[in-house]
Amino acid sequence: MPRSVLFIKHIEYETGGHATRLVSHLPTREAVFPAELPPLDEIAGIVITGGTMSAADEATHPSLTRTAELALRAIDAEIPVLGLCLGHQILGRALGGEHREAAVDEVGIIEIDVLEPDPWLGGHVGPVGAMRWNNDVVSLPPGATLLARSATVANEAFRLGSAVGMQFHLEADDRVMRLWDSVASPTLSQLRSADAVAEWRRHLATDPTLLGVVERGFGAFAEACAARLP
Repeated sequence: MPRSVLFIKHIEYETGGHATRLVSHLPTREAVFPAELPPLDEIAGIVITGGTMSAADEATHPSLTRTAELALRAIDAEIPVLGLCLGHQILGRALGGEHREAAVDEVGIIEIDVLEPDPWLGGHVGPVGAMRWNNDVVSLPPGATLLARSATVANEAFRLGSAVGMQFHLEADDRVMRLWDSVASPTLSQLRSADAVAEWRRHLATDPTLLGVVERGFGAFAEACAARLP
């Protein structure tokens, strides 16, 4: 079977947002709560999206274990792997980082301080306001390069080999936000307020720094995946 970019999803209404849009010119496939995952020779890249469970909840959600195992094998094979929020924590745990549950209570646009000019973060260095919605965190895995931090989370993004984890939701577009404010339980407005959600949506749609990071970053990830296609 030809190679494709695999989106691994642990929530039914996850769309992948900007990540899906910016790799849509490549062959893609998805696995939702996967009972099995494709072999490495069918994979050009992997995106592990967010979810509502803890990355430690492997007994209840065995797909988390399968995802972590595939990610480690993909990194060994130098296949691009991108972890977003829960995906960041799955990667961090699998690579030896310390996972802490209920360590923070973050919902909304948070200022992220990008420390290193990684291509998948658009080569940006400095502050950028990105969407966060998480309680758990993971420390920097041994041997990884710290890419970003914030006032509340020491490891907002890291790279280790062909993998990057991002605790924040760089993929969040307006459709993602609308789903999180309608299908999710609780919704964003229930957690904060409708006015706050409206302001977050405005920021995500108009902030030039964030939009530049989104376009360049996911574009660079897509290029890395394209290089793995036959």
